[in-house]
Amino acid sequence: MFVFSFTVVANTHAQQEKVNLDLKNVSIKMLFGKIQKQTALSFVFNTELTKDFGRISVKADNEAVESVLRRVLANTGLTYRFEGDIIVIRQQELSTAQQEAKKEITIVGKVVDEKKEPIPGVTILLKGTSLGTATNVDGSYKLTIPGMKDVVLIFSFVGMETQEIKYAGTDTINVTMRSLTETLQDVVVTGIFKKNRESYTGAVRVVTDKELKDFKGRNLISTLANIDPAFNLIANNDLGSNPNRLPEVQIRGAASLPNVGELQDNTSVDLNTPLIILDGFETTLQRMMDLDENEVASITILKDGSATALYGSRGANGVIVITTREPQPGKLKFYYKGEMNIETPDLSDYHVLNSRDKLRLEEISGYYHTTTLGPDWEIKLKEYYNAVLAQVERGVNTDWLSIPLRTGVGHRHNLRIEGGDTSFRYSLSLQYNLTEGVMKDSKRENFNGEINLSYKHNHLIFSNRLSIGLNKAQESPYGAFSDYVKLNPYWEPYDEDGKVRRYFSPYNWGYWAGSSGVNSEKGVPNPLYDATLNTYDKSNYTNITNNFSIEWTPIPELTLNGRVGISGQTDEGDMFKPSTHSSFVSYTGEDIARKGSYQYKTGKDLRYEASFTANFRKLFADKHLVYAGVNAELSESNGRSYTFNVEGFSDESLDFLSMALQYEKDGKPSGSESKSRRIGLVGNVNYSYDNRYYVDFSLRTDGSSQFGSSKRFALFPAVGLGWNLHNENFFQDNFYINRLKLRASYGISGSQQFSSYQAMETYSYYVGDRYNIWMGAYQMALGNKNLEWQTVDKYNIGFEGGFLNNRVSIDMDVYLEKTHALLSSLELPYSNGFDSYTENIGAVENKGFELKASVWMLRDTERRFLWSVTGNLAYNKDKITKLSEAMKAANEKLASIGGSNPNRILREGDSQNAIYAVPSLGIDPSSGEEIYLKKNGEVTKLWSAADRVNCGISNPKYRGNLSTMVRYKDLSLNMSFGFNWGGQKYNQTLIDRVENADKRYNVDERVFKDRWQNPGDKTFFKGVNVTTSSNYSSRFVQDETSFWCQNMNLTYELKDWKWMRHMGISVINATIGTGELFYLSTIKRERGLSYPFSRQYTMSLSVMF
Repeated sequence: MFVFSFTVVANTHAQQEKVNLDLKNVSIKMLFGKIQKQTALSFVFNTELTKDFGRISVKADNEAVESVLRRVLANTGLTYRFEGDIIVIRQQELSTAQQEAKKEITIVGKVVDEKKEPIPGVTILLKGTSLGTATNVDGSYKLTIPGMKDVVLIFSFVGMETQEIKYAGTDTINVTMRSLTETLQDVVVTGIFKKNRESYTGAVRVVTDKELKDFKGRNLISTLANIDPAFNLIANNDLGSNPNRLPEVQIRGAASLPNVGELQDNTSVDLNTPLIILDGFETTLQRMMDLDENEVASITILKDGSATALYGSRGANGVIVITTREPQPGKLKFYYKGEMNIETPDLSDYHVLNSRDKLRLEEISGYYHTTTLGPDWEIKLKEYYNAVLAQVERGVNTDWLSIPLRTGVGHRHNLRIEGGDTSFRYSLSLQYNLTEGVMKDSKRENFNGEINLSYKHNHLIFSNRLSIGLNKAQESPYGAFSDYVKLNPYWEPYDEDGKVRRYFSPYNWGYWAGSSGVNSEKGVPNPLYDATLNTYDKSNYTNITNNFSIEWTPIPELTLNGRVGISGQTDEGDMFKPSTHSSFVSYTGEDIARKGSYQYKTGKDLRYEASFTANFRKLFADKHLVYAGVNAELSESNGRSYTFNVEGFSDESLDFLSMALQYEKDGKPSGSESKSRRIGLVGNVNYSYDNRYYVDFSLRTDGSSQFGSSKRFALFPAVGLGWNLHNENFFQDNFYINRLKLRASYGISGSQQFSSYQAMETYSYYVGDRYNIWMGAYQMALGNKNLEWQTVDKYNIGFEGGFLNNRVSIDMDVYLEKTHALLSSLELPYSNGFDSYTENIGAVENKGFELKASVWMLRDTERRFLWSVTGNLAYNKDKITKLSEAMKAANEKLASIGGSNPNRILREGDSQNAIYAVPSLGIDPSSGEEIYLKKNGEVTKLWSAADRVNCGISNPKYRGNLSTMVRYKDLSLNMSFGFNWGGQKYNQTLIDRVENADKRYNVDERVFKDRWQNPGDKTFFKGVNVTTSSNYSSRFVQDETSFWCQNMNLTYELKDWKWMRHMGISVINATIGTGELFYLSTIKRERGLSYPFSRQYTMSLSVMF
């Protein structure tokens, strides 16, 4: 009795021994050894019973040994028995029925990735047990399991989507694992925290790497505009498709206004540019434009307050988060992609006169007759006419539009090498891109290189990314395209000896009277001659960035991450014009020695950033999911730039800076310097109940040296609510409604795109006037210690739905954004010594909606036949709700100025993009003169700037695109078309190139159409003989609806061909495509004035070894 009692007590004590385990992919023997080390227990077992057991993963936190063994040995055919401190492992006795089912199953197979590359180290587990194995170096595996009724295998690997596959009697199971980047629609990468899309309340657009390839534009910025119309790429009709042009980008309208004195320039380009985050660190729009989209894994556009409040003072204009590719483990892989780009000029909107019609126009306009200069000039004009007529009769009809243009042929190359295992991964990528524009000798070259290393040890991950970007840009020496458009077709570019003419026709005062840019002795300069000279306008930059991070996961629920980044960029620019350049044709007398100019620019920027992030995520009681995150960061930016303008070069070959005679007349070297520091702390909490109801809250505080000493810090809160209706019981297993999500959010963001010293009292030295050796100083601007942050209140309501077995999906967001404390200049009495200083006076408002709808027209996965159609629509309406008095005064001055082009005017209650012009009632049929409508309702023929009113808005009300994807087996076609409607444009072509055109130069052919000639004619334009210039009026404001081809791509994929396997090739992709193939608009105007627009054609081939 005593012995029995002792044995029972000993067994009970042994069973209650506790252990802590965290084992992954280990043998059963190693598990027993770990338990023995933590306890006084020993194991006895037959090794034959466990040799086919496979690998297992076990986690236990202070768990009883018996509980651990019960879990591990469940459904394995093995059992255990405690005998004091000894645990005996033996085969489980089976019933007759069980013995019949005990037949072992051996499953073999191979695991590969999307590119058919084998993946070593993939864990394969029998669902519901710890029985499993792992793939070897060639991706193959073998797993023997006991016979069971339902056998399900779980395949899992870091960075890959976990798959569950049910055993259906086939002993070979091959698996293709998908990268998690293929399921990015389920994850939101904010650049600070990574969120579950299902419980995220923010309005975001996640763009995958596949979409970037399918809808590829000329660069990454235009590609993003092809995908999401809310990413608004403001068209520039002057610079067209110039590859060196930095575009203007807006997300949900403009949140900031330009300052006094900046209304007519491009300051708003910088003020409203979104914040760009590249792999967790801030970068520039220029750097984004030069990135190779093949190296981008995903792009997330953060739009509403809940999403952008994470960036506090920098999120007012929206945030673009770019995540580049991470190195993938496995055997060494080589990836190469080569691409040829062809650009052809698009001159479909240019319609100029031929030689005979041009001469006829000159004659009708009276250029060859005079009643005031006397008979001698009448004879000279007649001689000049006969000379031109002889050229026309000789067949001279020069196509000047084609002379400065070409078909640009560029090429792009991308080489990537990557590999490693679950502990150490590496990648090296090199990219080269040459874009040749359609203006001769204009080009842009980019070279990018990156080394990415990642090392994992236990719960630590060390990562380092070093990238280098080199850029060279060159503008065309042929000058502005508009200089060629206006040249007369009866002029010949070359003389009898085949040399480029320097001037056209001898000067005739009677003909050229009052025309600028004409040499009084030699005639009209030939812009083609400038291209033969040693003239250039080129620039370059070098960018070096290094980002280092450490990630530690002490427990599965907690991740800590520290990052340090440094980025430096140097810029240079050189522009040289020799003394023989046409720019100096008017230099006479003492100024002759000043001919020839050189401008040299140089700059350097250095940025430091450091951040620390903690993420906690845990599911309680299977229903309560809690996410909490904290991020702290600090940064410093330093910038310095210099500009030198010199003149007086005696010879075009002496183009070195020191060969100049002097600095530019009345000028001297200039420069600027800036330094700003920023510190921020943000916390975020997300709670989800049963994956149905969720709430998101974040709070950020930022400090910056850009604002007043009393307002250095500011708070930026945000809150969001959401409801996943599709997870409610009454929506379960509903064929018609598969996903239904409602969300709402409110948040505050700020802007920082302002001067570093706007709040400080700043001083400058008198560098030109000195007393002996000392320089005096003067105050440049008044300080404002109370200057506070410009903030934007963002309200958003969103809807996401999937219908008809997810064949149809609809996402919609409605928003309202109000900018407060808008930075602007406040007018001061001149007795202060300054006419203005910076103050928080001004407010604007943007409201609108975004709609995306996708439909699977055909989804036959068995035949691999897919067809989908997607439409996007964006609407935005802006209004200025408050302006400073200084801004109002500046606008009134601009409103009083006449001319052919209306100045930009900002007024309370109207849009920032309003077009102000004098109302026109058209052309008087009786006289051919224009009739205007005054503000008091009076009809008059006298134009007055005081009568100008809001005649339209230059931004379209609606922007959108329509795309489609058709895939049959390995052949796929992607097409995307863009459209705008509801806006207006001031048609500059009609007034500058038709009505006010200088008819001594070539003009638009419409100069002959719709012109008043006789009393009673009802026409759009005034008569040809009317010599008075027209000022801006509503007659030239036209409604615009446009439709254009964004891109078309046809791709064929080759894989698993026998000859490819012999060569070690896994995948080949061949693509042909085109971009901006056509552009249709209700407004007929010349597009691309200084630089034409172009059509793009591409051919690419990618190979993976």
